[in-house]
Amino acid sequence: MDQTSNRTLKKEVLELYRGNWITAIKINIIPIVCSIFSGFIIASLIGIILYFFSQIDSSALGTMGNYSQNSGTPYSGRTTAQQFFFQAIVVFFTVGIQYGILDWLRHRNQRLSWGTAFQTFSRKYFTSTLAIFIFQFIFRFLWSFLLIIPGWIKYYSYSQAYFLYKEATDRKISDRFEFVNFITFSRRLMDGNKARLLGLQISLIGWYILSIITFGIGFIWYVPYRNGLYAVFYKNLVEQRGQQILPEIFG
Repeated sequence: MDQTSNRTLKKEVLELYRGNWITAIKINIIPIVCSIFSGFIIASLIGIILYFFSQIDSSALGTMGNYSQNSGTPYSGRTTAQQFFFQAIVVFFTVGIQYGILDWLRHRNQRLSWGTAFQTFSRKYFTSTLAIFIFQFIFRFLWSFLLIIPGWIKYYSYSQAYFLYKEATDRKISDRFEFVNFITFSRRLMDGNKARLLGLQISLIGWYILSIITFGIGFIWYVPYRNGLYAVFYKNLVEQRGQQILPEIFG
């Protein structure tokens, strides 16, 4: 099977956004604002740390190192419940945005509004988004006991489950399947394509770093671009192998 290059996928996103960046920014405004805030904090902390280390000598650094080895940390990270809640909120907004972009890709006259990001909170998508998220969270959590790498592999394997549910909903066949089936469908669709998605994400690292060092301002363009790429990746994937791999939905 001939695979479309990441360069081609990026061109398709830029073509979609050409003359429509205001719309792209508008539907991504919630994650943009959150990313700008976090980017500003990260850039500020990096600046403070670099300044701090430039003001102390090597002997002080040695003392600090000995202290850090001999002292415990009272806080070990977020609890599983906190991680679940935070990830769920991020997923609901991200999936809503990517659903809107996918519709936009397929119907160029699609009218998108500020409410696009909230569509997963509607009756149409709320239950499916929550159920698929819970199954993914549990499966990845269990796989993580086998070390980090298997957990990350499953992240890529399950990454298309939300899109596939939307596809089945648009085709009015979603009631034929259990929610967990869409995770299985995603795993089949991503067989042989996990490295492609990883490569696509790696290609965005430079843009992410640029967004950070601009104190978050770069996220105004980075966030819509990233979400657009994920939607284009899915669209290209099902066009190339959807009917062959998933006749249950595309047959």
